[in-house]
Amino acid sequence: MAILYSEALQLIQAEAQQHHDAFVADGEHVPISHARNRVARDTVASPIPTPKFDTSAMDGYALSSSATQDATVDRPVIFEVKGMIAAGDEPLRIAANEPSGGPVCVEIMTGAPFPTSVSGDELDCCVRNEDVTVTVDEASNRRYLRVFKPAKAQQNRRFAASDFKKSDILVDAGEVVHPGHILSLAPVGITEIAVMRKPRVAVVSTGSELLPPGLDQPSIHRISDANGPYLTATLESWGASVDFLGIIHDHAETLERSLGSILRKKEYDVIITSGAVSAGRCDLIPVVVHRLNARVVFHKVAMRPGHPVLFAQIPDPSSNDQNLGRETAFFGLPGNPVASAACLRFLVRPYLRCLQLQRPDDLSHAYLLPPDEGETSAIKEPPIVSTFRGDMDVFRPALVRGSSGHVQVKLIQDHSPGKIKPFLHSNCWIHIHRGVSELKAGDIVDVYPSH
Repeated sequence: MAILYSEALQLIQAEAQQHHDAFVADGEHVPISHARNRVARDTVASPIPTPKFDTSAMDGYALSSSATQDATVDRPVIFEVKGMIAAGDEPLRIAANEPSGGPVCVEIMTGAPFPTSVSGDELDCCVRNEDVTVTVDEASNRRYLRVFKPAKAQQNRRFAASDFKKSDILVDAGEVVHPGHILSLAPVGITEIAVMRKPRVAVVSTGSELLPPGLDQPSIHRISDANGPYLTATLESWGASVDFLGIIHDHAETLERSLGSILRKKEYDVIITSGAVSAGRCDLIPVVVHRLNARVVFHKVAMRPGHPVLFAQIPDPSSNDQNLGRETAFFGLPGNPVASAACLRFLVRPYLRCLQLQRPDDLSHAYLLPPDEGETSAIKEPPIVSTFRGDMDVFRPALVRGSSGHVQVKLIQDHSPGKIKPFLHSNCWIHIHRGVSELKAGDIVDVYPSH
């Protein structure tokens, strides 16, 4: 009997949690430049604040804002320039006023530390080069700055710890590292990061009707394998290390021997097959996993497409005690290409994410467009886009787009688990939850990226 999709997700998460300790322990450290698209094993916090000290946000002059309050174009305030400080220099220690009482300033470059005032007013702000003029007294070779308008306190000043504070989280455990993480890790001195190893996945296509890739065999009754290349490419895009191990014909002993050989290698965290999982004469996967002493977690889920999907844990064939031996997760996906893709996206992906301590995929929402984009607002009642039996969760390919400040999605009407062309022109999945019997234009639906 089929279980509900929500129940299948709970079982998948529970199984992944039972196996992720050993998976997480088998991580590695990589330079941050090589960490893109890897999953962080640990939470990483900033060891220092940034900036570590107050710095200038502009090229200009550090001076006391209070000394400029009477500045005008006709009566500028004049400062003597007492030095220059660039990024990387030690901060200058300076008296803010000359013995005669005249104010002083310091030329400062972007990123340079603000000077420290040892007497008088603090040099608390930076005025831009564009807002002042500088003259040189040829007799004394002294430089003087003219300020023509009041400066604001702390203007153009970056305060210490105004970006990252010490102990701010830069990467959470389970996050996929992206370039923004690397940009945050590098300036605080972190050069490498602990990441989880890539999940190792074996992909096998089943079916005596399938032609191996590249085989030129003139037979109108055999077809090229679609699932093997698709599953491999998609899993690799999710960060897995994938081996496509070819096509196995519909023969129980051959299937058992091939899967047993894969298991004995002890190389894979997950084995995925496509096809031979339903209830027909040639659907031999349920029989074979039983022969391999598998612990079947579920077989058949109330979802469309993908209803006959099977999930099991298969023990190490070399273990004498099946209760203590290593288990390998096994997903038997349907043979119809879109059904296989749906099960990969909504069952296999949650397992891999949970195994790597990742949170579930972020859910998006969109307004459903009418079936005919030519529909006008003159229609009083929103048109019905599609109807459903309501007894299972349904996943349908769709096309999402942004318009008028909100996201809209168009359901692809020409759909079938065996038809690939509609899938080509989609960029997302719509999840229609169990209990929903119809969708109308304007309804808000759950949307997930398809690739």
